[in-house]
Amino acid sequence: MLAKWLFPAIFVGVAIFLVLFLVQVNQTDASIYAQKADIPKAQELSYIPSREKWIERFSEHENEGFFYPVTEIFVQLDLKEPPEKTSIYQLQAGDLDPYQLFCLKEVLAQYKITYKFEQNKNDMKLVIYSKNLSQLQNIVKTLKDYAINARIIKIIK
Repeated sequence: MLAKWLFPAIFVGVAIFLVLFLVQVNQTDASIYAQKADIPKAQELSYIPSREKWIERFSEHENEGFFYPVTEIFVQLDLKEPPEKTSIYQLQAGDLDPYQLFCLKEVLAQYKITYKFEQNKNDMKLVIYSKNLSQLQNIVKTLKDYAINARIIKIIK
């Protein structure tokens, strides 16, 4: 029987406390509203300078030491000679079981090479892009020790 009235009694007590607290916190002082605001008359606003005068006032002063908030970069391109074409090679390793994947990651960590995984609907491929063909050939030889079939594909001539 006590539990039946306990929750409503607590609810009513908290509600009364909140109402009294909010009334006391939000008391307004009538003297604030008794003073009239000093609103300037239309004749007093005639001293405001026009836009041209404002710009002239700033143009008279020289700001020394002003820095633009932009980094200026000078780039010079020599377009007389065509850029040298570089060869980029791709190392692909096909479907790998978890042990082969672990071995592949360790070999790549040993050579300090960045790589990415490409995942299609049915398979996942590890792809490495590099300009160093001899390094990729060494990686392929090392991967053959772990029974990983990897191949090198030339992408750009």
